[in-house]
Amino acid sequence: MGGWDDLQVGFIGNPRTKLDDRGRLKMPAEFKAFIERKYGKDFTSFYITSLEGKDAEIFPMPEWQRHLAKIFAMPKSLPVRKKLLDRYNLYGDRAEMDPQGRLLMPEELRSAGLVNVEVKVAGEGVSLRVTSLQVLRENVSSGPITPQEQDVAAGYGV
Repeated sequence: MGGWDDLQVGFIGNPRTKLDDRGRLKMPAEFKAFIERKYGKDFTSFYITSLEGKDAEIFPMPEWQRHLAKIFAMPKSLPVRKKLLDRYNLYGDRAEMDPQGRLLMPEELRSAGLVNVEVKVAGEGVSLRVTSLQVLRENVSSGPITPQEQDVAAGYGV
């Protein structure tokens, strides 16, 4: 049996960190090491966005381009295509990781409160999700998993 191949699986884990008072995220060491293995030591290009402005999704630029291509492949007449693009455009922007491994959250996300807060950075395969620890705690405590949801998950072998 082979070992865990994170280059195939993608980002995994959920370290705790903090956004500074300027809205910069210090990339957790395990994710920075993964980025260097997958994209090279000099890789710095990301796209940061959100669907609702409550958290941030961070995509390495090649993954963002693949994600965006899927949206562009949708018929222009689909309302969900426009909604996705509107949200990604409102909350999103390119970001370059600085030499200290920091990424600046886009202005709309900083305005929405993603500054100077403790966060969890969750690996979600090809992307990372940054969520305020307070919001995450509220979401978990206010939304227990229902028996029906457990059944759905079981249908996927989870």
